[in-house]
Amino acid sequence: MQAKSIIAVLCACAGISTGVSAQELSRVVSGDMPTVRDRFEGLGLRAGQFWVLPDVETGYFYDSNVFGEAEGQNSDSGVYVSPSVSLRSDFGRHQLNLRAGLDHYEYFDFSSQSRTDFDGELDARFEVTSDTELKANLKGGRFNQEPGDLEYPTAGVSASPGAYYDLDSWVSLRHAFNRLAVSVGAAFDFFDYDDVDGIDQDFRDGHITTTGGRISYLVSPGYRLFGDFRYNWREYHSSTIPDSDGWRALAGVEFEVTRLVTGELGVGYNEQTYDFAGSPTTSAFSYHGALTWNPTSLMTVRLNADRTIEDSTFNQSGRVQDSAKLIVDYEVMRELIFSPSVGFAFNDYENSSLDDLRIEAGAELEYRVNRFMSVGSRYKYSYSDVTGPGLTDWDRHLVGVYAKARF
Repeated sequence: MQAKSIIAVLCACAGISTGVSAQELSRVVSGDMPTVRDRFEGLGLRAGQFWVLPDVETGYFYDSNVFGEAEGQNSDSGVYVSPSVSLRSDFGRHQLNLRAGLDHYEYFDFSSQSRTDFDGELDARFEVTSDTELKANLKGGRFNQEPGDLEYPTAGVSASPGAYYDLDSWVSLRHAFNRLAVSVGAAFDFFDYDDVDGIDQDFRDGHITTTGGRISYLVSPGYRLFGDFRYNWREYHSSTIPDSDGWRALAGVEFEVTRLVTGELGVGYNEQTYDFAGSPTTSAFSYHGALTWNPTSLMTVRLNADRTIEDSTFNQSGRVQDSAKLIVDYEVMRELIFSPSVGFAFNDYENSSLDDLRIEAGAELEYRVNRFMSVGSRYKYSYSDVTGPGLTDWDRHLVGVYAKARF
């Protein structure tokens, strides 16, 4: 749920966007199983058939490279506050969950980088019959681009954060015929970018529509073989980023081993055809993996990995993106959780010598003072290795301490 944030600077210790949210309509993702961190939630407030779970976090952070520069790096520090509230249903057969949050970051020296973001999510599951299930999800908000991201074209260092709005929705219907299960669905992702320092960003505005489905077969208890196919249409408000359509096909296995390990692994092919002179097609081998593993009651391991074809602001043939993220939550003591993480995203730009490797690693240490209050610290390291004319590498350190209240 938190992987959607592009730059929740110190509210996530090491997140990397995989760029596949709307295209994966009904997949198993790491995080579906209860985790060690679930025990850190507050008691909540009862409201009819819902539990209301409010919380607020505030803290101090230090940023070693505010603008993601290779040379002459500018550092700064600041404070932030992040209130949020979750509403979780207690219906039995059905589920209806909501969440809304706000993040305000205040930089002390570079006040132009101060910002207020917000996001929300609605998640629903309806058990139509014992064999038929309908799922739907709607999420969106106001976010900011990572400093130093190649896909954010500005003239030099941006004097203000690069804000954008994203609304992502999907619906999926799944029916089981004894051992055979079939799911079909559709997704729609809408995005709108604000101008930055007088530079027009409207050419980045657009939407992606995806439809498809999955067929799976239970070969033995806990193991399902599947075939998955998705077709997408991508449309933009300017020809700078050409419209395109494409597909992704995967075959693999879903697994659930004694509730200790759950996830899925798939391999296949990905293709995207762009709408401009010559109509070139970008294609690549594709894979997808998602895993949640509880080796002991004190540890949760989560892994996600994907290869997809993403669009580019300055390359009309797009880019092939490999990405992966590993997070471990370890309960050192009943009141103390240690969470190291590491991830990467590698972008190979088609018909170009340009490559971009982004590596992120970090750790979080959270101590639960009581059932309502916790304190902690976070560290996040980012490194960008860019291969291309006139481009240089850079790195960034984020360090922070915080206090969080749960009700």
